[in-house]
This record gives sequence, C-alpha cells and structure tokens, in this order.
Amino acid sequence: MEKILSHKNDTIRTSLCQLNGDLAQEAVQSFRNITGYMGDRSTTKGAVDHSLKLLNNMLLAPEDLRDEVYCQIIKQTTKNPSVDSNIKGWELLAILAGSFPPGEELKPYVMHHCAAEHGRRHSNPKVRDYAVYVLHRIKKVCRLGPRREIPTPVEIEATRRLLPLNVRVSFLDDRYITLPVDSWSTAKELEGRCAKMLGIKDGTPFALYEVSTEEEERVLEPEERILDLVAYWTRLETDERTRKGKMANIEEFRFVYKVRLFLDVPDDDVAGVHLMYIQATHDVVDARYPCTDNDSITLAALQVQEEHGDYPGPLGPNPLTGKVSKYIAKKYLEEKGEDVLEDSITKLYQKLTGYSKREARLSYLDYVKAWKIYGSAYFFAEPQSNREFPSAVVLAINSKGILVVDPDTKDYLAEYTYNNVVTWGHSQNSFVVVTGNITRRVKVYFRTEQGKEMNSIVRAYVEKLMARSEAGDT
Repeated sequence: MEKILSHKNDTIRTSLCQLNGDLAQEAVQSFRNITGYMGDRSTTKGAVDHSLKLLNNMLLAPEDLRDEVYCQIIKQTTKNPSVDSNIKGWELLAILAGSFPPGEELKPYVMHHCAAEHGRRHSNPKVRDYAVYVLHRIKKVCRLGPRREIPTPVEIEATRRLLPLNVRVSFLDDRYITLPVDSWSTAKELEGRCAKMLGIKDGTPFALYEVSTEEEERVLEPEERILDLVAYWTRLETDERTRKGKMANIEEFRFVYKVRLFLDVPDDDVAGVHLMYIQATHDVVDARYPCTDNDSITLAALQVQEEHGDYPGPLGPNPLTGKVSKYIAKKYLEEKGEDVLEDSITKLYQKLTGYSKREARLSYLDYVKAWKIYGSAYFFAEPQSNREFPSAVVLAINSKGILVVDPDTKDYLAEYTYNNVVTWGHSQNSFVVVTGNITRRVKVYFRTEQGKEMNSIVRAYVEKLMARSEAGDT
C-alpha cells in the first residue's frame, strides 16, 4: 500500500481509485499529464500546456475522476526524491485547488497532506509555502464550488508564483485602477476594494459592470467570480480571432465601476460625490436625458469650471476651443454648430468665476437631480394586454419610481411612484407592477428579458425608502 501511495516515474496502467472502464482510461491519461507537468517523464509539451489539458478534462468531469486526480498528485508529492519534481507537483496541486474541490470524503485527506507537509521539519521551504497556499485554496473551493471556466495561462502563471493577478477596473471618465484578485475573488469583493481604494464612505450606490466595445453592459452578480469572467472573455476572443482572423475587429470586454443606484450621497463623501458627478456628466453628454438648449449650456459651463477652474480671460487660451464635443451631446452640437455653442457656453463660464471644483460638482448634481428622469436605468419592454401603451415602451426606473416612456416621442405615458406601488415581481421573461390600494389594485404586465435586474433595482430603492421612513419615525 505504501508503494502504491508513493511517487513513481512510470505511468500507471489503471486508476488508483475504483473507477469504471472509461473513467479508468481517462485516469491513466490524467496521470500522464501530471507526470508530464512535473517532469517525471520526457515530453514535448510545456508545463502550462499539460495543466491546461488536465483542467480542460476535469471541468465537466464527475467527482470520482476529480478525486482520482487529487489522489494521483498526492501520490506524486509523497516521498518524491526529486526536489524540482516535488515542487512542480505542489504547483499543480495549487492550480487544481483553484479550479475544483475534492469530494467531501477525500477533503480531510487532502487537508492532512497539506498540513503534514507544512509541519515537516526538513520540508523544502518552497514546498511548505505551497502547502499553506493549497490549504487556503482548498477551504475556499470547497465553500464556493467548482469554477465555470478554465483558468487562463496568465492566472496559472500567477498561481505558480503564489501571486495574485491584477485586473483593471475602469471609470466613465477613462481613468482606471488596478486591483489584485485571486481565483475566488467575487464581484462583491472587488466592489469593496474599489470603494476602499477610492475612499468612498458608502459603496451602496455603486457596482461593477461588464461593458463591451459594442456598448452592451450588464451589472455583475455579487457572487460572480472575477477570473471566471476574464477566462470567459479570453475564450470568446480566441474563438473570434480563430474564426475572423488575428487582425479582425472583435468585441472586447472590461470592468467598469459606476453608479447603479442613484441615492443621495452626503456632501462630505468627496469620492462618492465625484463618482456621482462623473456619472451625471457622462449621461448628459451621452444624451441619456432629454435636455433643453439652456440645460445643455448651463451644465457644460459648470463642467468646464469644475475641470479647468476660472475663465482665463480674453488673452488666455479658452479650454472650450476645439473641445465643445466633450461637454455637449452630439445632437445639440449638430443642431447649433460648435462656434455658436462655444460662444454661449463661454459667456456663462465667465460668470462662474470663483466657483471651486467642489461647488461646481455639487451645482451640476443639484441641477440634474431636479429632473424627473434623473438617475433612470432604461429597459425596453412590451406591454401586455394594455391598449393605453404602444407595442413597445421604455421603462425608466429611478429612485422616485417607474416611468413608462414612449421610445419615439420621449413622452411620459405613465408614472408609478413607489408610494403607489403595492408590489412588483418578475419572471424569466416578464416584469409586473401592481399599483393602487387595499380596495382596488391594477396589475400592469411587461414582456422583457431583463425582469431580474429591474426587480433588483426597484427592491433596492424601496428598501432604502423604507429604511429612511423607519429612521424618521424613530
């Protein structure tokens, strides 16, 4: 038995555990990948290639085969006479522990193997580091479950070096930060790190989004694993380039940290106010809100004041020259012309002399908050059994309620304030709002595939309103 459970250079003829014929053959191939990675046998493939093949075979494999692979690596890291091979074995164990868990019965044996190696007096220092690292990863993978995607080569290399992987998180003003993540970092955890790095006091209004170069976006679920998303994007890119060619323009993705819930942020939360301001300027210039000419000019002047400070005078360079498109929505620029708008904005900009950066931001936010449509998340939907609405509408959900908007005329067709909403709900392809009172209620159904996100946003706003109401009562 001791010989069976100890390192060997030769390949195995059948599985270590009792498996059926097909799985036993897969187990033999897995052992070849393990020994190839560890350098126990000569091979033309690199170590990372062996690990990727092993992970690919294990991604959808049954638990019995996954446990077999854990047993094989434990075998190869037991009484291994080669220092280099042993280190490689522990590297591979760390990689696997970042991808799928051992079964409940095997888990204590894997944990014991790690703890025993760490406690061994004459153990190689590097192996001891791996043992602690694997112990930590086993606990996490058993709690969170297997990965959905095969780790990227970059993630595998970081794991081999016992290092986190840095990911870029962008903002709407083209700035970005890089933050460390590991195989188990979730969207919720990364949101917390973003808020902490920026100095935001309350991160509730903000969330991480997946944003594509085709301007499609979705908010990340709290428990989504960041590196699974990165691996998914990498796989999509590889498939697209294989199909279209290396130089083809393909859809790419990035993480964006921005406003999800347009809640009131205290003025003393400087970082939070700044992010709300960035969102507001982006949405105005992107024409997400219907603005009058006066609105556009006023907001542009405030934005220039916030960014550049006081007007430099007739002899100084006007920061608006050649850059009006940065502050004005494209449709207004096309209607009025750049020279006319530059002149109008400059006249108001001159009157803002003395406004500090903070005052300009707060004034901008106060201006847009007065709009009924401010802070709306937009969802296309099809009203069901309702003759009052056209066949397609836009539901604009914000902190005040739900607006039904005509997508062509931009007219408000109906408004459901939260005070009048009795309940609401969703299914996979619908969203429903119930308004009225105890004696009379009206249900309005909408067909949409975004019901889950709509439901989540409404719930968040209603819960916030209820919390404020309770706080006021006390």
